[in-house]
Amino acid sequence: MKKERKAGSLLRVLLALAAFVFLACHFFNNRWQLNPYDTKFRNWQLDSEQLVVDKVMDARSHGIGNYNGMMLEYQQQIGFAGILFSVVDKLADRHAGLTEPIPKDVMCAVNVVLFTALFFVLLYWLYREFGLWVAGATYGTALFTHWLGFTPKNLYWVTWTMLLPMVAALALLLWEEKKGKAWNSWLFGISFLTIFLRSACGYEFISCVMVALELPLIYFGVKKSWSLGLYVKRSLVAGLGALLGFASALSVNLALMAGLKGWQEALDYLIFVSARRTGYTTLEGFDPDVLASFQVPLTQVLRTYWQGDPDCVIFGKWNLNLLIPLFFLLAAAMVVTLFFWRRGRDLSAGTVEGAESLDTQERRMFALILTMGISLLGPLSWLVLAKGHAVHHPHIDYVIFCLPFTVLGFASVAQELKWWVLHGLTWLRSRKTGEKGA
Repeated sequence: MKKERKAGSLLRVLLALAAFVFLACHFFNNRWQLNPYDTKFRNWQLDSEQLVVDKVMDARSHGIGNYNGMMLEYQQQIGFAGILFSVVDKLADRHAGLTEPIPKDVMCAVNVVLFTALFFVLLYWLYREFGLWVAGATYGTALFTHWLGFTPKNLYWVTWTMLLPMVAALALLLWEEKKGKAWNSWLFGISFLTIFLRSACGYEFISCVMVALELPLIYFGVKKSWSLGLYVKRSLVAGLGALLGFASALSVNLALMAGLKGWQEALDYLIFVSARRTGYTTLEGFDPDVLASFQVPLTQVLRTYWQGDPDCVIFGKWNLNLLIPLFFLLAAAMVVTLFFWRRGRDLSAGTVEGAESLDTQERRMFALILTMGISLLGPLSWLVLAKGHAVHHPHIDYVIFCLPFTVLGFASVAQELKWWVLHGLTWLRSRKTGEKGA
């Protein structure tokens, strides 16, 4: 028996490793041609990447600390991506036949491996909570979520930093559940550090990342039936850590720029670039097209993203106008089912899914659905808070709907279908048993 268990464990590890490599190769260069937008893998946001490349090349000649560590032509952020890949450049062998003028393949691989590792933490959570079918279905749909495919490798966007806060909080809560103890100090520290890191790579989509950070708390709060006071306390701890992380990154950015330009010019510059995205401060000195973007009605912006980009759809051949109704209509049907189709006499009994009570399973189901629904507030918050950015950058901003809304959406659909099938079969078997008994 021990040998069989060891063999089974080894087989699962090998399968997981193969799945990891398969997904990483997909993210790296569309190795398996599952994404129809192959040119996106080669050309997406190369102009942004060039900012990092220039930083790496400058670091070779003048050291990583040149320009106070920031990127030469773009000081609207601390420039962590440039620092990170300058270090990778110094560690990598420049004579190994890799992409010139820097070992860009190695740098993109670092991004892809980190993103895939974080994505696998999400898959582990889904496997642990809902089983292999849900985790496997989520894995499969990720292969055909096109905007999730070509973005993780980009050197400028370092997409894994957008997923890191949520996954780090999720890992902490899984650990707390195992140990039976809550660590608010760790929650604060994780929120602070991960949001600081994301902000150090750029302030774009920061509201989406902060909303995603709160999602694990919502899930575990519902699943574990936390009191309202406990949930509010932990949510505030995470939120305060996130806001301080963001403010600290801004402060460091300001100080680094002040070292080059002086405090007044640095402050004026940060206010200017903030206004360019949001329109909530000064509008002086903007180009006419930027000013025009602030006049676009919010309803029109929402309609644009709802209809999607016909040249690059989000999943398969579906855009948000099909995905959002699919996720929410099935979720609503599931909630109605859970409310009206409760087999009261069996709530404390074991089920086909194991020894858990139906009540516990239902809380997990509702927690996943609620988390999925609230995750949509992340991208919506960016369209509202940074309307100017959203109007000018539809070639970038669709990715925020994949981190993590579509991931949770497909996980919810998979679990809902699983629930209906399993409990439908149980109901049919009970009917047959009843007929035979009669």
